[in-house]
Amino acid sequence: MTWGLHFPYQFLAQNFVVSGSGRIEIPAFKTPIPPHVQGPCLYAVTVQNHPPDRSIVSINFTIESTDEYNVQIFSDSVYGKAQLDVLKLSGSLSYKWTIDYHYNTDEPQIIECRMYCERYHDFLPLPDY
Repeated sequence: MTWGLHFPYQFLAQNFVVSGSGRIEIPAFKTPIPPHVQGPCLYAVTVQNHPPDRSIVSINFTIESTDEYNVQIFSDSVYGKAQLDVLKLSGSLSYKWTIDYHYNTDEPQIIECRMYCERYHDFLPLPDY
């Protein structure tokens, strides 16, 4: 539960309103990890932002590098309403996140996707001095 203290910097945050079954594809993103360095990142997926109602049937997601060399696959491991874990990612690569979901209702649901890192990067281009 104290993982948030080890990974204080959020670098990806997206919410998706979904219902029934489908796929979410988060566009390619980079981590704040410097190039040629591998480091840990925390991911978090929330599949219901309300009290559990058993409407989630399954969720499977893949986090893979855009060169498709580094692939992490997670299946049906959402117990309750959220899943979080630590991944080892490379600062030299871009990653894409694909989520396949299935709810047993057509009521709108919100899937929240977050990634955190222990490193900070402001993502602003700096001038050459």
